[in-house]
Amino acid sequence: MNLRINNLFVSYTDHDHVLSALNGVDFKVEKGQITALVGESGSGKTTLGLACMGLLPENAEQNGRIWLGTQMLTGLDNESLNALRHNTIAMVFQNGGANFNPVIRVIDQVAEPLVSRGTKKKEARQKASAMLNRMGLAAPLHDRYAHQLSGGQIQRALMAMALILDPKILILDEPTASLDSVTKSFVKTIIQEEAASGKAILLITHDLGLAQDLADKTIVLYLGQVMEETCEKIIENPGHPYTHALVRSFPTLDTTRDLGGIRGTAFYRYTHCHKQGDGNHNHIQTDSFHDDGHVPVSGCIFRPRCTQVIDRCYNSIEIVQTESQKIRCVRGGITRMIRFKGVSKKYHKKTALASLDLDLYAGELFCLVGETGSGKTTLAMIASGAIKPDTGSFDFNPEDIKGKSISQITGVVYQSPMESVSHRLNVFDIVAEPLRIAKIEKDRVNEMVVRALKRAQVSTASDFLLRYPHELNMGAVQRVCIARAIVNEPLFLVADEPTSALDPSVQAKVLKMLLDLQTQLGLTLLFITHNIGLAKKIGDRVGVMLSGHMMEQGPAKQIFNSPCHPYTRLLLEDGEEYQPTNSESRVENSKEHICPFISRCALAQPQCFKTMPLKTINGKGFVSCHQFEKKLEPFVHGCIN
Repeated sequence: MNLRINNLFVSYTDHDHVLSALNGVDFKVEKGQITALVGESGSGKTTLGLACMGLLPENAEQNGRIWLGTQMLTGLDNESLNALRHNTIAMVFQNGGANFNPVIRVIDQVAEPLVSRGTKKKEARQKASAMLNRMGLAAPLHDRYAHQLSGGQIQRALMAMALILDPKILILDEPTASLDSVTKSFVKTIIQEEAASGKAILLITHDLGLAQDLADKTIVLYLGQVMEETCEKIIENPGHPYTHALVRSFPTLDTTRDLGGIRGTAFYRYTHCHKQGDGNHNHIQTDSFHDDGHVPVSGCIFRPRCTQVIDRCYNSIEIVQTESQKIRCVRGGITRMIRFKGVSKKYHKKTALASLDLDLYAGELFCLVGETGSGKTTLAMIASGAIKPDTGSFDFNPEDIKGKSISQITGVVYQSPMESVSHRLNVFDIVAEPLRIAKIEKDRVNEMVVRALKRAQVSTASDFLLRYPHELNMGAVQRVCIARAIVNEPLFLVADEPTSALDPSVQAKVLKMLLDLQTQLGLTLLFITHNIGLAKKIGDRVGVMLSGHMMEQGPAKQIFNSPCHPYTRLLLEDGEEYQPTNSESRVENSKEHICPFISRCALAQPQCFKTMPLKTINGKGFVSCHQFEKKLEPFVHGCIN
């Protein structure tokens, strides 16, 4: 038996306010499969579970249809619903302890669905005892009260009660929340066993790792709407910008970068009237009813928090479907913002970039790493529009730039703060310079400068604004430079070694502020660094460069946990301690068509002297190496004869 939800709407009425909890939800939970339902708190996950059980409160209004196999649940009276509960469909509720009667023993509560359907109490207790044993609860625990059990034991007792009548459909609302890893693993095994027995399971969870491990399909909810429906592994292949933001907020054992979070707040949608004659309208709500602005009444409801908003997002809603994903996004999901295609650059006879390809995606933080002289800064300067490539193309997505120039949508933070500002300008004029170049109206300049300085955590006191760079410490100057980079409210930020000139304590503060700005402003960030450890902490994706070539590129987790190129492995092993000799550098820069790492590679073969291949890695990155599938040890740091 399957569970089908068709165009489901649910709202709650509270005095003069109406809270929209579910808005046109459509999906199916197949027999023998696990469908995970994920999203932030307030997205409507539990409401959907309660609607499927027919347990919505009296102040709820429901429209749409819910089917249990061929039987429509919607519209059934309470007597008919009671006949279905536990027998056909069962639910394990959130906050386990609150769902047990404190004065009834656990075994009797587990047996209750049997007793209520005519089973004799003794037989019901025997079956309940067997089910509790299956859940890993020993006999001495069966006659205890709920308050005498641990959280994990209560959760397993709830599972026993839900499964006691062997229902065809099982809804699990946060079944592993607050459980230790051992108990969580046990519960996961039970869930898998029940799916294998043919049950259709709806798994409601905040735990993206659990969803990835168990789900055949994942539904992503936001403000009561389905943003994404996917059969892909959600952590590895998020399709919607909201899903990507959720993944960045969730820790896993193999996560390398720090958690990113989502800009803004997970809102509620209230419809109400302020006064007589004022039409009903939606509000974005957090702590109060009136202080937080209006929710979008048309277009995409995620757009106030999205990193890739365009004009069409304000009016249109499109559901784009592929073979394995269904995404509610007019842009088809996460979109490419910038493309470098065959970009090369020479300074006299020295090759700085050699026919390099790179795509940058909206809202991501892409780290470029490599030795000094590998071409990182040259690529950054091309990205910022400061220099032009000799060959190849560098393009923004036309829908993102909307006719603006590169300078209007790009901010740059340079390596040396003191060398990147004019010492003839005071703080205010330094930050205002991009606005004056863009010919922004004078009455807006002061407002935009103050806003940028506040975002960069710089004083806006009048005496500070009149200071000159030589009157400030290095950290303060770099913050002023960051304020200048974001004053135009760019979409794209290039940060070229922005913390390398600062002492460690200031580095940490500036870096944290820069990452917070990326989240708050929804920036796409190209971060240049030679510090491998730093790239590991902050990068969504990482590119490894050497002598103008991109040696390897992919998700940070893949680069740092399973490096494919021998040069990447060398960087990870030696970090910043290794520097090539002069002879090695000459070999690396002498020929563009051969691998620049060949003089140091223990795996070098004759074909490495002829071509540099481009091989994809699991569809998520690439490596320029003939031998990347072979064992990458040991490394030889000298030349190979």
